[in-house]
Formats: sequence, C-alpha cells, structure tokens
Amino acid sequence: MGTIREGQGETVVILNRNEPAFYAVPPARYQAMLDLIDDMRLADIVRARENDPVIAVDIDDLIAQAGGADA
Repeated sequence: MGTIREGQGETVVILNRNEPAFYAVPPARYQAMLDLIDDMRLADIVRARENDPVIAVDIDDLIAQAGGADA
C-alpha cells in the first residue's frame, strides 16, 4: 500500500523483473476507462448501422397504439 500511496492518486504500475505485472488504477480513472470503452462500442454499433434504412415514426401514433393495446 505504501507504493500506491506514493503514487498520490495517479495510476501505478507494479513491476515483476522490470516487466509490468499489473496497474493500480484509481477508481475515478477506472470508471472513466470503462465509460470510454462503452462509448467506443456504441460508436462501432452506430458505424455498423449508419447505412441502414430510416423509418419515420410519429411518437403520437406510437403512444396511441400502445394505449390501444392496453384497452
């Protein structure tokens, strides 16, 4: 834990024979990394679908249909 404390809130790499064994990443930075990965996956989905056909939808019609299904 002393090594982590010396990192003063920054990411710390732990070496084994001068090779990275693991990284100690602060929680906020780890969450930011997860968010970035999620954004990248979503961007891939958008790119894959960008040439799909577009379907015009009227929200009022959808609401009316949903209400009609419950009646």
